[in-house]
Amino acid sequence: MLPKTRIFSALLLGIGVALIVWGLVAPRFVHADGRLPLDLDATTYTLIDDNGQTRLNSDPEAGLVETPITRQLHFQVMDPADAEEATLRVGDIHLHGTEGVDGNEQERLLSASVYSFRVDRFSGEILSEVAVTDQLASPTLNYPVDGIWLKFPTDAEETSYQVLDPTLRQPRPADFIGSDEVDGRTIMHYRQVIDTANVAESFADPSNTTTLTREDGGTTTGYLYHDVTRDFWVDQRTGLVVDISERIDDFYGDRNGEKYDQVFLFEGSLSQEQAEDLRAQAESIPDGEVSRVANSIGIGVGVVLVLIGLLGSFGVFGLFSRKRS
Repeated sequence: MLPKTRIFSALLLGIGVALIVWGLVAPRFVHADGRLPLDLDATTYTLIDDNGQTRLNSDPEAGLVETPITRQLHFQVMDPADAEEATLRVGDIHLHGTEGVDGNEQERLLSASVYSFRVDRFSGEILSEVAVTDQLASPTLNYPVDGIWLKFPTDAEETSYQVLDPTLRQPRPADFIGSDEVDGRTIMHYRQVIDTANVAESFADPSNTTTLTREDGGTTTGYLYHDVTRDFWVDQRTGLVVDISERIDDFYGDRNGEKYDQVFLFEGSLSQEQAEDLRAQAESIPDGEVSRVANSIGIGVGVVLVLIGLLGSFGVFGLFSRKRS
């Protein structure tokens, strides 16, 4: 029968090996490292401008009207998804007027688009073509994007990122502006500036061109221009966008970019309450620090137990015991 010291040593050896294996393997199965969670609550960004300007689908003859405008971005993490990638579905709608005053949501609708694409859960990089349906009854269009949208890289850096602009269907740089500490979290500030971009040069669509009347009574081809200043505030550790503000100036102009007809003017931002909720959501995502420390401790303890177990298995402790007697 084996001495009790060797039985106990074998037990320590087994526990030590188990701790080492768990510390090495756990990071592959327990994803507590700030990547985009698959069970993330549906995330909504509601930007409101009380004094926007737009044209109404319900009354084209009214021309440009001043009205409250709401832009709502809503994204969900969808299947198929795995440890490295996920599918995002983004709804983007614009509404005019005030809820309960200017009709129901359908009557207030200015535009509605649904986007679907694959993303890298760490970098936020768009990995597939973006599939977009501009209206509920329109066919789906697909276009490639080399950039990100609504998910910045985990551990976001002080640099520029190419961020999708849905109107242009192309990415444009969002430059790092600065950072702040908010409730113990580092919030990174990026600004995207698009200076009078001709939308017709990005993609062909009947709404991207028109006929303009010059002051002398003649006509000229008009182009839809898109002028934007957009700010993103990003939780540095997770890369989640926790606040947005934007100023959009869309108009028809001549080939030189001279403005003729205003199409859409919007300057909106999130409420303080919604920004706080988004920061709280980002804070609830495990950043991996606790897991890394626990795994390191587990490996360290496992190594110690393995050494003790090996010494005991070879009878070292029994040898000491005999020497003492």
